[in-house]
Amino acid sequence: MRNLVIDTCVLIHIVRYTVTGKNCLDTISKLDEEPNIIISVVTKAEMESFVLQNQWGAKKIEKLEKLLENITVIDINQSDNALLSQYSQVDSFSKGKGVDKKGNKLGGSARKMGKNDLWIAATASALDISLITTDGDFDHLNQTFIDVIKVK
Repeated sequence: MRNLVIDTCVLIHIVRYTVTGKNCLDTISKLDEEPNIIISVVTKAEMESFVLQNQWGAKKIEKLEKLLENITVIDINQSDNALLSQYSQVDSFSKGKGVDKKGNKLGGSARKMGKNDLWIAATASALDISLITTDGDFDHLNQTFIDVIKVK
């Protein structure tokens, strides 16, 4: 069973069952027939906000809740502090002031990351597992802090 962190945008596409959502499901099933899907508690909060902002109806909310039943949610406050440490390192690295997991200095310019994306990236990094996304927010972290799998 392969562990995979999914970004908020992936969850939105899956619930909406868009073409991209179908591609995400296909990608996940090609990686592992029975993966352990993981999200950050930040993703769960973003989804709750997204539901309210977009006034989702009962059918979509029920679909989301059913999906979340089979997903592992990682809290920010892990007892071993690995997640907090990775947040600090990813944030520093993204601002062009830090180093990657291997101690290499950032070679390019700083990249602005939203705080929620920092937590999602830190979750994947602390667990040392791949992150599936549909956007480019994590591109600069690929093969430095995390393995980014981008789905179109």
